[in-house]
Amino acid sequence: MPNLKDVFRTAVAALLFLVFASLLTYNRSNAAGTIKSTAPARGYYLTTGTFDGSHALAACTTGYHMASVWEVHEPSNLRYDTNLGSNLDDSGLGPPSGYPGWIRTGFVYNVSANTGAVNCGVWSSNSAFDNGTQVYLGQDYLNSGPASTPWLGGTASCNFLNRVWCVQD
Repeated sequence: MPNLKDVFRTAVAALLFLVFASLLTYNRSNAAGTIKSTAPARGYYLTTGTFDGSHALAACTTGYHMASVWEVHEPSNLRYDTNLGSNLDDSGLGPPSGYPGWIRTGFVYNVSANTGAVNCGVWSSNSAFDNGTQVYLGQDYLNSGPASTPWLGGTASCNFLNRVWCVQD
């Protein structure tokens, strides 16, 4: 009759061998690039509803927040949420072009400076005398131009009803 300790030791040794062999196989295949793990792209969208400057911060659905231009600057690294966002006839799975939306600037409280700085007083004003920054993706993508390509921008009065750019938390 076999010794129980010897059977147990043999079983443990076989189990350890299998574990180490599978780890070694995993590491080799992962190093060769056959196993890839990538995080899903962060979602963003342009609201379908419109909001004045003082309501822009609350425009996005749960799990999203009003985007800073720097969070969506490179839209090819993001995933446009077609279920939540505005779409046009030829949007496909991407965002609409030519539709402006309020965007955070990353600047201090401002109501009267240039595009890229004004922010409806950090999105607290809906006064016709105050301004906020809005951006859109250019329709003429082959010739859209300034340093923030593909985004083009401008200002609008804070009482203007505008869509809002939202990005996933």
